Amino acid sequence: MRKLVSLMIVCCGIPVNTYAIIIPFEAREFDEFGNICCDDEKARLDNFFIEVQNNPEMQWYIIFYGGRCHSYSYCHSSRLRIPRRRESEARAARLKPYLVDTRGLESKRVVVVNGGYRELLMAELWIVPKGAKPPTPTPTVQGEDMKFRKGKPIKREYLCME
Repeated sequence: MRKLVSLMIVCCGIPVNTYAIIIPFEAREFDEFGNICCDDEKARLDNFFIEVQNNPEMQWYIIFYGGRCHSYSYCHSSRLRIPRRRESEARAARLKPYLVDTRGLESKRVVVVNGGYRELLMAELWIVPKGAKPPTPTPTVQGEDMKFRKGKPIKREYLCME
């Protein structure tokens, strides 16, 4: 028993080389939403703003996806339709200006990325620490599989009026 105790004392006295394990910060998805009303969209962007406003080292990414079909641009419509070309870009064009112009975020820290297409229109809000890899879009529908209606998106249809 005495030998075991002395062995334990000797073993515990040996210096052990330890290395700090550095875990890199990773981008994390904060929220995602589909085809929602302007007021709901603003509320989600406000929550995003609250989360990131006190973190000056963070970068903010908005990844938007066009949908194979989606609801009409006004609220409370459950009728789905085929989109026009660049309709998702018109819809996403209001996200960054809301954060920058209304909430006062620095424009250079908000990155908007066209993620391609999914079954339904979608937006993802990401928080990216300094030095972390930016998020990668995850489209589920190939561009060549998309069908579009004729016509161009009308910008005023996608504005959120106060």
